[in-house]
Amino acid sequence: MKPAIYMFPGACSRVTMTAMEEIGIDYEMRPVDLLSGAQKSAEYLAINGKGKVPALAVEGRLLTENPSILHYLHRLRPQAALLPRSDNLAEDTQGLSDLIWCSSTLHPMVRQIRNPQRFTKGELPGVKADGMEKFAAECAYLSARFAGATWWYGENWSIVDTYLYWAYSTAGKGGFPVNNFPQLVSHAGRVRARPSFHRTRNKEIEVAEGQKLKVEISDL
Repeated sequence: MKPAIYMFPGACSRVTMTAMEEIGIDYEMRPVDLLSGAQKSAEYLAINGKGKVPALAVEGRLLTENPSILHYLHRLRPQAALLPRSDNLAEDTQGLSDLIWCSSTLHPMVRQIRNPQRFTKGELPGVKADGMEKFAAECAYLSARFAGATWWYGENWSIVDTYLYWAYSTAGKGGFPVNNFPQLVSHAGRVRARPSFHRTRNKEIEVAEGQKLKVEISDL
């Protein structure tokens, strides 16, 4: 049975789908309509009690959390080089560390910007402003790194680049001024040029249209 990904167009499940496109495995898409709250439905919670996407059904198990899923895919097809490989254990773990940083540090800031209502039952502007300020500092760090490198790991693309792209492009949809960071705009163009990105985006559009989901799938 081929792997099945529980996903939503434009969500961070896009990163997982891109990874599967990169390593060249066939998979099934199982859309979960986040806009209607389907992720909190009894039906989906029976599948994934965490009530989130992505989730990957594979080998009789359900893998959750993007860093874990992406690391699994990296280990599944190491020749695809989703992450750097090294015989040095500490160096080999760097890719997982960076994925966790994307998930635990950048991702919450993006949510503050795009969906501040998830963080408070009170006033929203302060939550969003806090996210914008914190994310701007992170983008300055990213810009400095990309000023001297094509990709996050120098001249070698990795799935970390796709996760970073998802973060700053999604923040842009929430009003974050990504265009103030030319290095990120250049990086975005390189990410979008990869064939795996095009295949993933086309599949997202197909799902959105087929399920009649009211979601905007746009990019910088």
